[in-house]
Amino acid sequence: MLRKFALTAAVVVAGAVSFAPTASQATELVLTSEVPATHWKTGYMEQFGKLVEEKTGGDLTVKIFTAGQLYSDQDALAALGTGGVHMVWPVSVRLETIAPEVGVMNLPFALSDDAMLNECFNSGLTEMVTGMTTPRGLKVLGLLRAADLFFISHDIEIDGLEDLADTKIRITGGKVLLDTMRGLGVSPISMSASEMSTALAQGAIDGVFTSPAGWAKIIGTTGKYSFRVPGLALATYSIVVDSAWMDELPQDQQDAIIEAVAEVAGSQWLASKESGEENIATMVSQGGIFLEADAEERARWAEKVEGSAQEFLTEYPEAVAAYTALKTTCKIGG
Repeated sequence: MLRKFALTAAVVVAGAVSFAPTASQATELVLTSEVPATHWKTGYMEQFGKLVEEKTGGDLTVKIFTAGQLYSDQDALAALGTGGVHMVWPVSVRLETIAPEVGVMNLPFALSDDAMLNECFNSGLTEMVTGMTTPRGLKVLGLLRAADLFFISHDIEIDGLEDLADTKIRITGGKVLLDTMRGLGVSPISMSASEMSTALAQGAIDGVFTSPAGWAKIIGTTGKYSFRVPGLALATYSIVVDSAWMDELPQDQQDAIIEAVAEVAGSQWLASKESGEENIATMVSQGGIFLEADAEERARWAEKVEGSAQEFLTEYPEAVAAYTALKTTCKIGG
């Protein structure tokens, strides 16, 4: 009887050993996104996944869930730390709900392409944002260019501040952008990207504040008129990871993730800018009207939104001071 029990126990132990995870089995990084598989950001996620798997010899694999299959980007940020998701690349304004001081980089005219192409400033800003979000269990590994956002309208030809008075404009969200729009005399409206074109055509909204891709790929010819104030809102995506999860990975896998992000981000910024201009050209070729503020008009807009920026300065002076110091260190003008 004892011998039979001992044999049974041995079989159980052997079975447990045979099914237990081994060091050679791959660890999975779950990356979720609310944009569809056809969105350009998904392509960069796939590039990131391939780089990670190559750099780790397959010991770390990246599993991507698009189109909100698991979470919206906002919900994914809240889910980091639960084990259900390890990484998300949201529009950076989403981070304001986690760490409001991140809004310093979303202030009107805060960012420029020239500044973000300066390695000192780019890496310093990424480090600054990580410092703001780390207490919440998040780590920002890099910033991608989303777009220099601009106004699209169905029937209002916008070429100055006065044309926006008392209009209802759909925006991406974030308190800083909400305050900026209100400072311009706009009533900001929140709605999903999929609803923009219909709402614009039906007159439920007067316009949309979006990207060149939003105009070309979503709104289309429903939006005839467009107007850009360079630098008013240069939107970014933040590459955010669950810091506790990442810290538990072997050092070589952590290094692979960091290196892969750097490679993707390094090539993406200029490519995004060029793609945006191509989308604008496409819409103009289809009858769209594109206007851009000159230096004098841009100065008027900057003066108009100064009050909303001042409110942020009063509430988060340390964030503004750190941001200003970074610009000085990296010799960024303005």
